[in-house]
Amino acid sequence: MNKALLLAIPLATMSVAQVFAQTRTISGRVTDRTTGEGLPGVTVLVKGTNNGISTNSDGSYTLTVPEAGGTLVFSSVGFVPQERAIGTDNQLSIGLSADTKALSEVVVTGYGGTQDVKEITGSQSRVTEEKLTNQPVQSFDQALTGRSAGVQITNPGGTLADGVAIRIRGVNSISNSSQPLFVVDGVPLNTLTNANVFNGGNGTRYNPLADINPNDIQSIDILKDAAAAAIYGSRASNGVILITTKRGKAGQNRLTFNSYIGFQEATRIPKVLNGDDFNLIQNEKAFNANAARPAQYPTAVIARDIDVNGDGVPDRTDWMKEIFQKGIQQDYQVALSGGNELASYYASGDWTDQKGILTNNQLKRGSVRLNLDITPKKWLKGGISTSYSKALNKGVLTDGYLAGVTLAGYNAPPNVPIYNPDGTYYLNTAGNLGNGNNLTQYLLNNFNHATAVTELQRNNNTTQRILANGYLTVEPVTGLKLTSKLGIDYFNNFEDQYSSPLISGLGRSYNGLVQDNNLNQTLWNWQNYANYDKTFADKHTVNLTAGVEYQEERQQQIYTPAENFVDPKYKDILDGLYSGTFTGGGSKYARGFQSYYGRANYSFANKYYASFTIRNDADSRFGRNNQRGTFPAGSLAWRISEEGFMSNYSFISDLKVRASYGIVGNSNGLSNYGSVTSIGGGQYADLNGLSVTAVGNPSLQWEKSKKFDVGLDLSVLKDRIGVTFDFYDTNVDGLVLNAPVLLTTGLPGASVTRNVGKMYNRGVELSLNTVNVRLENGFTWSSQLNFSVIKNRVLELATPTDIVSGVQRVGIGKSVGVYYLPEWAGVNPENGNAQFKDKDGNIKQYNPSTLTWTTLAGEPTAAIGAADFKYTKKSGYPTMYGGFDNTFSWKGVELGVFMQYSGGNLIYNATRAGLLTNSLNNNLEEIKDRWTTPGQKTDVPKLVLQDNISTQASTRWLEKGDFLRLRQVRLGYNLPKPALAAIGGLNNVNLYVMVQNAYVFTDYKGTDPEVNSNRNNTNIGYGIDNRSVPQPRSYVFGVNIGI
Repeated sequence: MNKALLLAIPLATMSVAQVFAQTRTISGRVTDRTTGEGLPGVTVLVKGTNNGISTNSDGSYTLTVPEAGGTLVFSSVGFVPQERAIGTDNQLSIGLSADTKALSEVVVTGYGGTQDVKEITGSQSRVTEEKLTNQPVQSFDQALTGRSAGVQITNPGGTLADGVAIRIRGVNSISNSSQPLFVVDGVPLNTLTNANVFNGGNGTRYNPLADINPNDIQSIDILKDAAAAAIYGSRASNGVILITTKRGKAGQNRLTFNSYIGFQEATRIPKVLNGDDFNLIQNEKAFNANAARPAQYPTAVIARDIDVNGDGVPDRTDWMKEIFQKGIQQDYQVALSGGNELASYYASGDWTDQKGILTNNQLKRGSVRLNLDITPKKWLKGGISTSYSKALNKGVLTDGYLAGVTLAGYNAPPNVPIYNPDGTYYLNTAGNLGNGNNLTQYLLNNFNHATAVTELQRNNNTTQRILANGYLTVEPVTGLKLTSKLGIDYFNNFEDQYSSPLISGLGRSYNGLVQDNNLNQTLWNWQNYANYDKTFADKHTVNLTAGVEYQEERQQQIYTPAENFVDPKYKDILDGLYSGTFTGGGSKYARGFQSYYGRANYSFANKYYASFTIRNDADSRFGRNNQRGTFPAGSLAWRISEEGFMSNYSFISDLKVRASYGIVGNSNGLSNYGSVTSIGGGQYADLNGLSVTAVGNPSLQWEKSKKFDVGLDLSVLKDRIGVTFDFYDTNVDGLVLNAPVLLTTGLPGASVTRNVGKMYNRGVELSLNTVNVRLENGFTWSSQLNFSVIKNRVLELATPTDIVSGVQRVGIGKSVGVYYLPEWAGVNPENGNAQFKDKDGNIKQYNPSTLTWTTLAGEPTAAIGAADFKYTKKSGYPTMYGGFDNTFSWKGVELGVFMQYSGGNLIYNATRAGLLTNSLNNNLEEIKDRWTTPGQKTDVPKLVLQDNISTQASTRWLEKGDFLRLRQVRLGYNLPKPALAAIGGLNNVNLYVMVQNAYVFTDYKGTDPEVNSNRNNTNIGYGIDNRSVPQPRSYVFGVNIGI
């Protein structure tokens, strides 16, 4: 027992018994049996002990061995292990043969299952370690962008700690989440997308995937169709992403150090007017209004210079330089791994510190991980996977939020100063940005002072996360493995917000306001499953899985505010220097989940494959009559390349066709108590009472996706070209929507959650992997291309009226996310009037000088109204997207060029709409192209102060979202073997430089065609850009060292 414990210590490299035994030294060289070249990194281990070493850069080794007897085991990834008796010689060299079976790609299928990629009957893709590690990203999900067909990933912008929106094969729900299920080392991950209660998510946000260090990930498997994902049942409608972290290997002791430092800059910043142009444009607006309606607009000058400090120079402020800054990021990681036949380990630590491109936006995060596996007996194995992370995010408010720095900075007049002569902020009496000599009654809004907002407010998040699981596997008979796994996901988020009394908003209203919100969430998961593998008569292979799973999720949230602080310098509740509070509160909930599942895989002669899966889930969020749902799936595959008649087609390495059908579910986003009617308290005069606040639906069921997929996998020319093609058809039934209740319920205007909607997603996917060039001098060029096309349609809704969300609607026969707007018809070149089309296609023009609508012939006509609104053909969702990765390597030098593309969608540019208004806020430089002379052709109408009709919501603000982004350019150099040998003790050293988000080719006029101001990742409202923050360009320098 003591010896077993000793061997489990990760850093142990020599047993106690061997220390005192008589030993001698043996040397040798390990080579590739085919090429004769030395093999570095081969594990040489004395069998039955933990005494071992790895070969150096030319394959040589020196090892202390027992004086007499013993056997050496030589092993390396991709080669057949060999054993040799030590004998009496002091020299022992050996050649290893390539293991073609080991070189085959093995993918994870869930619940202890793995399969050779050539045996898969469903649609599944993998992203490997080299595409994830050493990336200047805040979380691994950002590194997945453009890497897999059928997986669309959208970045919310350039603020730190924001999570991306991930959709696998489109939008699978209208009201529920389309986020896939994430599983880490076999245990589902809690993906709470927004743990914040303040500011509607426009401030500091939390990305649950950022708690996993990308450098700890071994591989990511993406399950896309029902055959691959149905084993996860009701949670698999949006696809499943399986994350496998790194683990130690017997005899392969490794110490690695990875670090990078990077610099960031904002790209595509809105080009707004400078002070002189601002005065010119604003006064032109006033002049035209005064000329048309002098009684209403008695002055033709509304923008005037001011000289606050009295130096004789008009005040000017470039607000873009005030809100944006040069960012810097640095990351350091160390990892230790190894082990022996009894125990293996992987341990790592990571620290990252990043200053964002917005002022006062900073992120600090640290994480540690320990993965341990112990095999005391051949039939018994156990282990743990644990990680802890803590992060502090100093956030800022952005997008269209009224106190947001981008809204304030983009709109702020540039002819006012930042500070008063005494160094205080230039504010008006209400705590907003001072207006100088500008006439305030024509302001679009009273804007916050962008610099004061970032420096006098606090929007901090401190998060802590523990992800841990332990497993025990017993193999009572050959081929049968029984596994029990218990996992926990504990999350704590402390949100701390302070609003200063010096600036407008809540802080001014309450003379200083602190709001603290503390959230604790715990998810327990317990799995018990059996896996059985057996081959009969050398041709029939079966793999069976059966299991049960239990899950419990609990959350508690406590909100504590304080107000009326005695002095602005006191900003914390614990200071105790405040005289009032307004009502705090809290909430708590619990949710239970139980499942039974089974899977059967069969193959015959490595040619014919079949897989069948079934799962039965029970979820406490549904009523008693519908708590359980059953989700089956089946798939078939034929590996044609193994047939005898294919012998004449030797250029085909592998050819397989496959088909699958199944049903999976979705309950993401449902209320935990939506199946029951809830009540709330109230008071009228001196009477207290209770009333119904929400109508429950005990008959509510899962949304169900019926998924059909056919695919082809082809590789030719000795696997130099690999092609994967899929066609899929997903029909979603039982869409969860809010439908009105009858007036007889006594709850007018109330609604109940019901299953009353249908829609479909159809698409094709293509992945192409090629080795384009492979020369004898060592030069290689390889490529990976993926391409996806998708179509979405809504077939049925709860009510005869459409679902409205701002400028978008969901209607029968339309795609989710289509726009519903009046049609813009340009500017009349003769008079500068804005033109729109009515429902019949007739052009109407609006004259802002006379406030009248006329036809082109000048005849009076009705105004454009709701009846003239039209659906657009395209939605905010791309219908085509993918990525193209190229790698060039030669003698240790490697160049990687990765591009991402997307298109077929429309973006509603609310930023542009807000910066081309006729109010007294700043405008884009585009406004200088406004109409001024009869006959002038332009798209900017005549400027008239406070004309809101010409700039109203319309198709004028819709722009094509097509783009091609040069996502990453990486140049690396691996030190050659002689240099490593001269240094001594090093297995590898890689130096690299990288540019992330180097350039984007697009016709979109906004900050970024990929960002999305819908920061809560709902499915309606996607594709709207409202003062978003552009993705930064990063310049990174890094080093990887392996010992």
